[in-house]
Amino acid sequence: MKVKIKVNSLKRRAANLAYAAKMSRLSDNEVAAALRKTNDGFLYSQEWKQLRLLAIKQYGLICVYCGKENSRKFPINIDHIKPRKLFPELALDINNLQPLCGLCNKRKGNRVI
Repeated sequence: MKVKIKVNSLKRRAANLAYAAKMSRLSDNEVAAALRKTNDGFLYSQEWKQLRLLAIKQYGLICVYCGKENSRKFPINIDHIKPRKLFPELALDINNLQPLCGLCNKRKGNRVI
């Protein structure tokens, strides 16, 4: 039983690493398009849109990692500190959100930092 769980865990990890490697070679626009295809509709929900605006008002539009301000070159994303994929119960918790520029958001990925 333990061996089967370990094998499944390793398969999931390998799939995640392969996906991350593929995504790291894509441009920001290609990553966004790929996310739209796999999106569960959360990013288009009224609840998320309202919470996102509230987070922008509360935290501003400056990347908390590198300090870049929102611009065409460095658009600010509202990121989940603990990823939705791993912590779905925190998806609509404003204390789990932070502003990141696109580059820092891409580097962070689905990791908790």
